[in-house]
Amino acid sequence: MKAVDGSDRVSEALEKGSGYKFAPWTFCVEKKEQVRKLNCSGVNPEIYGNHVEIAMLGLPTIKVLMAADIPILGGVHLSQRFCQIEPLHLGEPISVTGQIVEINSHPRGCILHCNFKFSRSNGDLCVEAERSGIIAIGAKEPSRGILRPSETLEGFSEIMHRKLIPKSVGEYSNEAGNLIHSDPAVAAEHGFRAPIAAGLMGIHFYREALQNAYKPDAFDLEVWFRRPMFWDDTMTLMASKERGRICAMHLLCSSGKPASSCIVHSV
Repeated sequence: MKAVDGSDRVSEALEKGSGYKFAPWTFCVEKKEQVRKLNCSGVNPEIYGNHVEIAMLGLPTIKVLMAADIPILGGVHLSQRFCQIEPLHLGEPISVTGQIVEINSHPRGCILHCNFKFSRSNGDLCVEAERSGIIAIGAKEPSRGILRPSETLEGFSEIMHRKLIPKSVGEYSNEAGNLIHSDPAVAAEHGFRAPIAAGLMGIHFYREALQNAYKPDAFDLEVWFRRPMFWDDTMTLMASKERGRICAMHLLCSSGKPASSCIVHSV
């Protein structure tokens, strides 16, 4: 498939589709960068100590996609799952491998489903992740639908209330290459009244709730993105409990509707 910039570059990954393995990559999550991201989100970085906050693994997966000539500009993050077996540490080398699971049709291009594994330098697997998102190239055919949990708020109670700050929202995504998060003109081109916050910022809020409640070393959470979080929205985090522990959450935007929903499979 040709790149969206009109060049003759072809994404080998998208041509091969299901089963394509991305080139392995090794990176580090530096403390300074994690502190910056969490400060932009209004989250206290000190609650994680020397551990990598799981949403920090989102950008490396985006970079893996970009290295495979998969376009990010104009893309829409649909879902994200993180299963942490044990925590990774700030500053340590992390190896990521991944592959395309499937490609489905969508009127705006196609839906790309991928999974990733994050390991220490000694080979120990620490985190498994799944990601799905719309990319702006493909067959542009009708979608088979996207399964998400119910939007019902029955049985949920408020645990957090936070106002987004436009400057911080823009700074959060300043390295991602997607100006839809920081440029009002680009946001307008894609039909949004204002720039939208990165979905990973919402995952910071879900993870913060679990950290404050349980300080878990292992957990499994899955998030579905429903509506944009505009850079000046006021967000409300609602949680439902089962046997006294958080099992599901909704992050409401100013309209009172869920911007995203989270199922906590284990914590």
